[in-house]
Amino acid sequence: MAAPQKHDDNVLTRAWCVCGLVVSWIFGISSLLAGGICVYLEVRDGNAAHIILSHTWREVLPLGLNILVTLLNDSMGYVHTCSLRWSLQREGKLDFNSNLRLLTAPTHSRANGVIPNAVYLLGIVLSYGSTSLIFLSLNPELARLLGKAYDRADIDGVHINAVALLTLGAGFLLQAIITNWALLETNIPTWSSNPLDVARACTVDEHDGQRVEPRIGRCMMSVHLAEQDARCCKPTPKQGRMIMAHSHVRRILILLWILPVLSGIWGGAVYGYLLKGSRNGVFGRSWSLLPVFTGSTDSNCSTHQCTDGTSVLNVGWSAANGAAGTVGAVFLIMAFQSIITLALHCAELIVNLSRDEGVYRALIGPRGTNGHYNSVHAAVTSWQTLFLFALKAGVHWMFGLAINLQFQLGVNMHPPQIIYFSAFTLAAAIFGLLLSVWRPRGYLPASYGHIQTMADVVDDWADSGCMFWGEKVAGNPGYTGTSTHRLKQPDERMWYGGQRDVRHSGTRISAVPTELHNLGPSPAPDFHTPPPNPPTAPPYSAQHNTFAQWVQQGQTQNRPSHNSLNSAYSGVSGHSGYSGHSAQSSQPFLSGYNRGW
Repeated sequence: MAAPQKHDDNVLTRAWCVCGLVVSWIFGISSLLAGGICVYLEVRDGNAAHIILSHTWREVLPLGLNILVTLLNDSMGYVHTCSLRWSLQREGKLDFNSNLRLLTAPTHSRANGVIPNAVYLLGIVLSYGSTSLIFLSLNPELARLLGKAYDRADIDGVHINAVALLTLGAGFLLQAIITNWALLETNIPTWSSNPLDVARACTVDEHDGQRVEPRIGRCMMSVHLAEQDARCCKPTPKQGRMIMAHSHVRRILILLWILPVLSGIWGGAVYGYLLKGSRNGVFGRSWSLLPVFTGSTDSNCSTHQCTDGTSVLNVGWSAANGAAGTVGAVFLIMAFQSIITLALHCAELIVNLSRDEGVYRALIGPRGTNGHYNSVHAAVTSWQTLFLFALKAGVHWMFGLAINLQFQLGVNMHPPQIIYFSAFTLAAAIFGLLLSVWRPRGYLPASYGHIQTMADVVDDWADSGCMFWGEKVAGNPGYTGTSTHRLKQPDERMWYGGQRDVRHSGTRISAVPTELHNLGPSPAPDFHTPPPNPPTAPPYSAQHNTFAQWVQQGQTQNRPSHNSLNSAYSGVSGHSGYSGHSAQSSQPFLSGYNRGW
């Protein structure tokens, strides 16, 4: 008979990611072929390929491309993320379930090394930067206002930028190659993004890696106390902030807030340059979301010339000689866009940490938490993920409106769209800040996906996947843990820091013996007042030594081995792990539990 499955391998998630990888391969190769054909036709006929599109479609079509690019990039990125996670785990470096994917490099994983990560980031920049440069239009009114000569045959429809198509295909193929490499090189025990499912996979010996061992006496200690010695703690109705739990969050916030500041300076500088009467630009009075150029001028103007359309500053930078002339402009714009791409990629860590905490905190929810879900479905139903997805597509699209490439005219900058782009980046910065400083409600110690903290808090891993967290042993100190049945929430007046009773191979649970807190004899604890000196518990090493002496004095003939202790932590499906606790498990939650978190 086959052994019961210890964790969900999430086959459907793997199938979705592989499907996205295949589509990315097809999309990348198709873009390269299309770009090559356009170059051939331009060399043969002397004219760039063009198609008929209205002005609105010229501006909106890049938004659709950005959505498609974001979807395919995220599909490949999830494979790369899983590869990084389990590569770090095999080296004993997996601290959190979520990591900075392109800024973290395991020692022994070639596909996640420094150079492949840099190439992968280049692929993302090329793919995002190309979307707004593929369809080049020539507005005759703008050309006339700027005093540029043009051929009337060039004003119908849009021209296909062969260079942008080639860079788009190259960007997707660079990502697809490294993603395929990571998929073939890495043994991934579970494709689930559920932090509890990942933590469970890290505590069993089913794969080659560094096993995470639960630490005793830390059932009420959050990730903010992960580096401190074990001690008894009182439950608190609100937990610590994400910004204090992960060292990278502060740096990401700085990067996110730099974007609106720089874009605001950029927009103000361009606007001020036009007000001074630049002969390379036009001062317009329109603040519409999409740039408009009517061609009508206003003689009552304090600048060089005014129009009722959108303000524009023409930078030039070639683009007058077909595909060959657009090379410099394409890579100039992509160089600016690389900063945006890096910042939004780093913002993924804040969103993922928030999601991990939300899934973990479902342990105190009315229905508990279940690790056996499809990660793709979980992502599309997460408001944090959907909001970031919209931000990534929207920010890149708005950047393409703020600075774009016009056929035969070169690079143009539009101050109103730059200001709108600044507003989009400000929304991203505020979004990241709010997630970082939010304090989760409930007595459950915060983890933010920290593997060791979850291993310390969860004592029963339910094979059914559904688990609840709460008080298992009342006392002072008491004990908290998980069960397949609802548990009452701990009491704010009590101290918790107990552990399983290792003197027996069963699943009975006991609180930490009084010898761990007071080496001398002590009276029976008063459950309405804290112990005499609860905060000054001996350090973890002293507790460990005292605990070992206590076990040696009270051991029986059936003293469990190390494997028995591990099996006690593994849990038994369908059991709470505490005999006689079913009466308590049906009690309602105490005040302090927030059902609407």
